[in-house]
Amino acid sequence: MNKDLRYGDLYQSRFGYRDEKDNGGFFVFLAIVILGILLFRAYWTNNFGGVVVEGRSMNETLYSGEKLLMEYADDNTEFSHGDVIVVYVGGYEECSSISGGYLIKRLIALEGDKLYCTDGQIYICYKDTEQYVPLDEPYAYYTNRDGYDFKEYVVGEGEIFFLGDNRNNSRDSRYQEENGSHIKGLYKEADIYGVVPQWAIDNHSIFEKIFFKETKFLKK
Repeated sequence: MNKDLRYGDLYQSRFGYRDEKDNGGFFVFLAIVILGILLFRAYWTNNFGGVVVEGRSMNETLYSGEKLLMEYADDNTEFSHGDVIVVYVGGYEECSSISGGYLIKRLIALEGDKLYCTDGQIYICYKDTEQYVPLDEPYAYYTNRDGYDFKEYVVGEGEIFFLGDNRNNSRDSRYQEENGSHIKGLYKEADIYGVVPQWAIDNHSIFEKIFFKETKFLKK
């Protein structure tokens, strides 16, 4: 009588163990993949949110209605000149009329900087330097450069200075100018709620389809 060797002790000790080992490796791999997805999801939701642009102050970089990914700011965030920032101004009484209490603007100067503007050209003296230099701003949009001036601002401790890219249609940090700022003074670095990275701006239409199908998310 023929005996099926697959059920023999020798086969099971050699090949059955191999099947069991292969299955175990698959489940370990699957567990690692699931864990990686969960960790990435936790990182993403804790570090990124969404913001919907309202108004014309960031034309022609951003337009009203565009949906963007934003990286939340915290005590360890290092801000850079030229960052597109989301500023929470809901704590200022003068800003009570601002929808949602958020502004999206361009960070121009940080603590210790000095700056002024003549005919649409901003000159800045960076912290720990002594000479004013013209600021290169490929993002700035003017309908009319003539008369777009502002006096010297000295950015104090913990303060920031920001502008809208659409310079003739923005209320921002220019509190010395008529119809400039919402408040009489400079906003604080602590008011920065998040930063919109350049890659998020460049690929906003792709991210909008992925992350903004059903809900817009703003709160951390």
